[in-house]
Amino acid sequence: HYKPTKIHREHKNDYVRLTVFRELVLDDEEDLRTDIAVIKKADGLDNFLNQDDRLCVIKFFAPYCKACRAFGVKFRKLAIEKGDRLNSAGEAVHFGDARFGEIDYASNVKLCKDLGVKKFPTVLIFQGGDSGNDAVDDSVNLSKRLLSEIVCKQTAIDDIVGEMDRLLSPSER
Repeated sequence: HYKPTKIHREHKNDYVRLTVFRELVLDDEEDLRTDIAVIKKADGLDNFLNQDDRLCVIKFFAPYCKACRAFGVKFRKLAIEKGDRLNSAGEAVHFGDARFGEIDYASNVKLCKDLGVKKFPTVLIFQGGDSGNDAVDDSVNLSKRLLSEIVCKQTAIDDIVGEMDRLLSPSER
């Protein structure tokens, strides 16, 4: 069964955790939603990456891009499968193997250019955890944490899952 969607916003510096999700997962009769952070600005990305040491899977998209909208549905399904899940009150009830976020090109042109994102949608996978570097806008620091870049096409979700599995395997850690 589906309950009306609630919007929960948590403002933290320059990224907004926006928990609005239409696809629900049933687990012991409790509706769960995925947690995809909406990241704004370079320091918002830095704050997101520093939260914990799990993989951070970030989708870069353009709101006018039809391929981005179609990919967004698949990305949300992947976030349900591999990411954190929240109950209707916005509380984490399941911690996944990775954390998921998204960055809108229209609002973050400089950040996208600094990271070398030229095509949309693109997914970058970063290693989370405190970088130990106080320079927020340090693109060199971000590039050291970048583990993988996938320019999305029809098989992109399979490519992303394969790359996440490879990065999460004990031999990679």
